[in-house]
Amino acid sequence: MKNLKVLGRSYHTVRGAKYVLRRFVRFLETENADHIEDLSADILAEYQQELYFSLTAKGKPLSLRTQAQTLGVIKGFTGFLKDKDYLIHDPGQTTKLPKKPKRLPKVILSPNEVRQLLDAPDMQTNRGYRNRIILEILYDTAIRRDEVRNIRLVDLDLDAGYIRIQGKGNKERVVPLGRRVCELIQNYILMVRPCFVNGRDHGYLILNRWGRQMNANGIWAAVKRCVQLAGIKKNVTTHTFRHTCATHMLKNGAPTRHLQQMLGH
Repeated sequence: MKNLKVLGRSYHTVRGAKYVLRRFVRFLETENADHIEDLSADILAEYQQELYFSLTAKGKPLSLRTQAQTLGVIKGFTGFLKDKDYLIHDPGQTTKLPKKPKRLPKVILSPNEVRQLLDAPDMQTNRGYRNRIILEILYDTAIRRDEVRNIRLVDLDLDAGYIRIQGKGNKERVVPLGRRVCELIQNYILMVRPCFVNGRDHGYLILNRWGRQMNANGIWAAVKRCVQLAGIKKNVTTHTFRHTCATHMLKNGAPTRHLQQMLGH
């Protein structure tokens, strides 16, 4: 901000940049990108996709102009970090600003690819069943990776069909779950999850092989393994499920306000 003031930028420009960067930092926190060196072209690409599905307070998609202005501020920020030697490479250099209206992110899974992914884990093994639960929740709810790993048993109401999610800024929201997914989770809790518990049970739904809460990298590794098993060549990340779910819901006529609440925007 000081650099912008030195360059003679207006009060409104500085204020707008401050708002954009605060939102970007909150996004980085959800991705566990806690250090400057964690900034990468992939992170910026994921944020660009996140912007595409962001909605205004009135439930309308962000305009292409707003998306471009937001990314322009972030590109300026990463360029500044490179110029000051905080970064070796500028990750924003390859980020292209949106130009064409209604342009979808490149990585959206087709319904058939979603089915391939969901069928990839071996349900006869504990790890495979757990990984299937991760995939099902990601696609059925469009919640973020950290929101998946932070689900506790007490957050679930499988009879009513919902999860209570603690999202960005400790904002709580209720996200619906499909009946089939509820049944899979119920079976997992009764038959599979106890096999992962080792010592004290802290109550998290998704556990690693040591019986502890799975970290963000563990969630990503589980997804990556399933992508490989399914033979899908696209660059699938945990965010891909979020955007795929949102795209499929919009195509099926879901109200934008409902989608906004579900995504936690």
